[in-house]
Amino acid sequence: MVEERRKSVRIKKMLSVRYAYPDENGVKKWDITSVRDISETGMSITTEHGFSANDTLTFLVKIPSKPLDWEEFTGRVVCSESARPGSSPLHITRVEFINLRDEQKQLVREYISWFLAK
Repeated sequence: MVEERRKSVRIKKMLSVRYAYPDENGVKKWDITSVRDISETGMSITTEHGFSANDTLTFLVKIPSKPLDWEEFTGRVVCSESARPGSSPLHITRVEFINLRDEQKQLVREYISWFLAK
């Protein structure tokens, strides 16, 4: 049996997210996808590019309680694995949030609480 390592409740709810990573020339490249699941400590997204553990990504996430704003987060890649080995260029990329401000932590916490209360 796989040991549960999560530090907080994780919800499976689609959110729009833009993510950026440096290309081979160090220029920040942006892409868009959806959040697969999110918690107070991190999230999982589907990416077209595989990443190495400890890569740092920048995210712009649209939280429903602030529909006109994109909230910026920084995350450290925990792992990035092929969604379907041998048949798909897509990757499931899991990230841990880093350097979150208190108001960002509260925003994510409130969103998760709101979703769980529905």
